[in-house]
Parts: sequence; structure tokens; C-alpha cells
Amino acid sequence: MGASETVGFIDVGTNSIHVLVVRFYRGSAGSPVFEDKEAVRLGKSLYSTGRIDDSTIMKSAMVVSRFVSVARSLGAETIVAYATCAAREASNSDVLMNVLHRHADVQVISGPEEARLIALGVFGPEGPAERSAVMDIGGGSTEVVLAEGKDTYFRDSLAMGTVRYAYGLGVDCTKKVSDKDYRNICRSVEASSYHAVKTLRALGFARFVGSSGTMINLAEMCAARRGDGDASYMTLDELTELMKRLRALDAEARLEVPGMGKNRSDIIIPGGAIAETMMRLLGTDRIEISRQGLKQGMQTDYVMRKGIQWMGARESSVIALAERCRYDRLHAENVRDKALSIYDQMAALGIIEPRDDMRDLLGYACVLHDIGEFVSYENHHVISQSIIEWTNMPGFTLTETRIMGLMVRLHHKKLPSAKDSVYSKVPKEDLRDVIRCAEMLRVADVLDGHRTSAVSRVELEAGEKDISVRIWSDTDPGMEIWRLEKHKSDFKRVFGLGLKAEWVHDSYGLAKGDLR
Repeated sequence: MGASETVGFIDVGTNSIHVLVVRFYRGSAGSPVFEDKEAVRLGKSLYSTGRIDDSTIMKSAMVVSRFVSVARSLGAETIVAYATCAAREASNSDVLMNVLHRHADVQVISGPEEARLIALGVFGPEGPAERSAVMDIGGGSTEVVLAEGKDTYFRDSLAMGTVRYAYGLGVDCTKKVSDKDYRNICRSVEASSYHAVKTLRALGFARFVGSSGTMINLAEMCAARRGDGDASYMTLDELTELMKRLRALDAEARLEVPGMGKNRSDIIIPGGAIAETMMRLLGTDRIEISRQGLKQGMQTDYVMRKGIQWMGARESSVIALAERCRYDRLHAENVRDKALSIYDQMAALGIIEPRDDMRDLLGYACVLHDIGEFVSYENHHVISQSIIEWTNMPGFTLTETRIMGLMVRLHHKKLPSAKDSVYSKVPKEDLRDVIRCAEMLRVADVLDGHRTSAVSRVELEAGEKDISVRIWSDTDPGMEIWRLEKHKSDFKRVFGLGLKAEWVHDSYGLAKGDLR
């Protein structure tokens, strides 16, 4: 793989056809540059009549053709396309595939392979740190995987899905759904999942994760009812109450429910029934929601098949974002190295309590601290924060992206007042450490202010009232010392210590300059 390669990934699903275009920058596992989907509903006629009707086949071909064209226009030379449950089950699957092959080399994958790719998308190639179950509710099937690390203990594709149940059980989900009909859907879930539930309960798990558009949409509606907008999870009680409300409405009225997806109102009842029943059967009252799934699994699988060394989701996310924003790599790495050196020395001197998690986030923030410059240098720190917080970065929690964003926001210009709302998104117990890391980032950035890598290393020495910074360089860092002078008050506000700096010539070891 060269400096960059672009690949299009197409998922021909039972409900929707998705496209994900990824640009693989050097040193990363890829960054999405385009995503789209179209609700074609291959399963609607399939589960009503046993075959996919001709008009739906032609619509699917049109969508695949358009998605291939878009991917090509973005530079994709390679297209990876998979078809899932509807293509596996339809009696006229050969007709569908022959038409699709006119536009792309679409391969039908098995249920277990679909489950493998979903788990790969959700957990990454290293797998989950603790034993975790993932459930992906699709249009025709629901994939369930139990894994810990790289070990997979259970994997199955269950014959239950939102479109399958909405159009194949004899319940008209476009109308209000009675308690009796809803119980019938839930009983179908129980029957289809019996073996999987028995196995999962016997093996046990610490985390339960949901993926797919249906799970995301259910969590968004629960978050809207909760009022905090946090769709990263939902509880069984929340889901139960939501489903009571939704099934009392017809499909058109459901569209008025906050968070309801515009193309899901006719299939959300069976989707909710699957999620609610599985949570109840598995004895879990909370499910985490992942926005990663099959498409991301296809991306990860592509990287692994290419033989590219996997650098980890976090590092890959950071580098991919930085590359997309055309960052100054040498400057970013220089600032990172200096900031982490300062962090380690402050920890050794007893000025801060070391935290591995905070140190890691500081390193990532250093790489991303100037990415807003590709929009505008003026207020680039604010722009950088917004980009970080609004980018979907696999490997990071929402809190971690907000922490990195705040570090970046605070590295430039004067620190806001203690009551400023800029601090409100970060947990109070982390805020002091975040501000300290931001100040270290600021000092490191000043030391490479002209982006010449002139400062070879930094040494700290703690006094009773001051921290002395010895700047090793073979050129006079007078400008850097002068700029540190401007930050003395913020430094003292953060650390309670003054700041002194001196230049040590790399070649001669001569100390010059002073900052008091």
C-alpha cells in the first residue's frame, strides 16, 4: 500500500444497501471519506412471497451501480461487495446476483462469516478486553458473537430480523400492534434464539453490545426520552417503555416520536421486540451501542488480508484524522515527544500524579493539536476541538474524545476563566489533569513554534517556587524563551509554580538566557 489507497465497501443487506469509501493513509487502518445507504428492502417481497420481485432487483442494481460510480469518482480502484441474508435465502438469488454482477463482483457470504465480520468491526482485530457478546439486528437475520480477546467462543446467525418479522409473520407493523401480536413476535424471537441464548448464558459475558441501524435508532429514541442525548447505551426498562409507546402508534404516527428514523417506522416494532426479548432472556438490563458493524468489519478484514501491520484502533483513528486534515507530521511528532517528556519528568519530580490513560490522551492530542489549521489558522484551536469531538474515532469513548478536544482547545491563547463553559463536557474528577496536560502541550508547542525541530531535548528541575526548563538546542531559542514568558501566569495558575528557562547549547553545553 502506498502513501494512500482508496477502497469502496458495499454491503447488500436485506433492508438497505450501504456503501463505505475508505482512504487508507500511510500508517493508518483507513479513514472513511464517504458513506451512504438506500433502503431497498430486498426482504419485503422475499418474506411475503418467498422470492425477490423484479422491480426490487432492478432497484438494487441501480443503487449498487451508483455506489460503485461514487466510489470510483473518489479514487477507489478496488471495490469489495458482499450480499447477506436475502441473497442467501431467496429462491431467485441467482437472478439477483447475475444482475448485480454487471456492476460489481458481489459475493454472497454465509451467516457465520457475516457474524465474524460484524464482531471484527465492533471489537477490532484484537477483540474485546473482557468477555463480550455482540448482537447485530439486521433485516433478515440477527448475528450473535461471544468473544474475549482474539478467542471466539460462540458465533451464530439467527433467522430473525426486522424485515423478516415485519412482512413474514402476518402482523401488520404499519398499524398499531396489539399486545397479543407483540407477544407473538417475542415468542418467535424466543424460538429462533433458544440455542444461542442457552449457550450465551452458560458461557457468561461481562459486556453486551448492540450494533446495526436498528439498535442505534432504538438507543437514540431512548436517549431522547431520557433527555440527555446519550445514545451510547439503553436499559431494558427504557426499551420496554419505548416499545409500549411505539406499538400504540401506527407507522406514520411513529415518525413523530423524537429520534425515530424516517425509514424504520414500519420495521421498528419487530426490531424492538428482538432487542427487548434477547435482553430479557440473557438477563441483562443494559446494552452498550456500537456504531461499528459489518462495513467496518469489511474494512478491517481488508487491512488484515493485505498483511498490513495493525497498529491499533486508537493510533489508526488519530493518524487517519490528522492525515485527512493535512497535518504537519514532523511538527506534531516533535510536540508529542516533548510533551510526553515533560509529562514523565513532572511525574518523576512529584509535581503530578502519573496516569497512563491521561498520558496516552495527551500524546494523541499532540498529534491533533493543529488540525484546525487546514480550515483557518485563526482560532485553529477551537476548530481543532470541534473536529475531534465531531469525528467518529474508533477506539475512543465519547469522554476521551472530549478530553482530547479540551486539551487541544486550551493549548493556544490564554486559559479561559474557571467558570467558562468550555470545561463543562469533561468529568470534574478529570478536569485538573486535563488542564495540566494542556499546559504541557502548550509548552511543547512553543518549543517548536517555528517548526524547525531546533530543540533537541528538554530537562526539568524543580525548585521550591519554580520549575527550571533547560532547553537543549544548537541555535539560539530566544524567541521560544520570550514566548514562554507570555505564558508564565497561566503556568503558575495551573501548577502553582513559577517558570524559568535557560538555553543549553547542544555543542558546547553553554547555559544562556533566563526566564523568571
